[in-house]
Amino acid sequence: MTLPHAARPAPPARATLRVLVRPIMLLGVFVGLAVAMGRLPGMREMLTAAPVAHVGGKGVAIFILTASAFCASGLPRQAVCFAAGAAYGIGVGCVLATIATLTGCLCGYGWGRWTGRPPMPARLAATMARLDGFVRHEPFASVLTLRLMPVGSALLLNLAAGMLGVRVVPFMLATVLGSLPQTIVFVLVGSGIRLGGAWRIGVAVMLFALSALVGLWLMQRVRMGRPDMARVSR
Repeated sequence: MTLPHAARPAPPARATLRVLVRPIMLLGVFVGLAVAMGRLPGMREMLTAAPVAHVGGKGVAIFILTASAFCASGLPRQAVCFAAGAAYGIGVGCVLATIATLTGCLCGYGWGRWTGRPPMPARLAATMARLDGFVRHEPFASVLTLRLMPVGSALLLNLAAGMLGVRVVPFMLATVLGSLPQTIVFVLVGSGIRLGGAWRIGVAVMLFALSALVGLWLMQRVRMGRPDMARVSR
């Protein structure tokens, strides 16, 4: 029996490429923002002048606390990376964005570990159930893949890892490794405001493409062994 067109499952290649839509849109938005902000009078001088509010131990501490809370809330961490690149440059920006990302993810992980599985709406419960099946099977590989190819909600992934009792060290390592490529990409884009040079944005786009290819390869491998991964990534 032939399925109606609306009921036919999407071809694997199309379903796989669909997960790139959100990261590509985010990259486009931040590239446009970097170009626009870089043309504002005095913006570059304000970011590179010293002393300024974001320089020094107190400024760094405020940035980390604010950025960590932003990531812990499940908001796009790419904004944190962009801000870190604009305020601190590539090297320090990558370090601070990584610290904020890890701290924010650990907040969600710790909350999930502490609360267990509270009552939740049916749709959210179904999403958590699919994440559970994926994360429980291969904790390190699943967290690494979903960080590298951001699909769904990072906050839900943090909560699921905590609820399932995933060990904290593999969770931290997979989070850092999986988040690093996009951290570098969006820090590079943000640093374009501070330091100028279209080559930074060009390098960022090439790194994004490379990380996306690696993420797609990993996702395909996981999908071959875990059919429920296809539902998680939608």
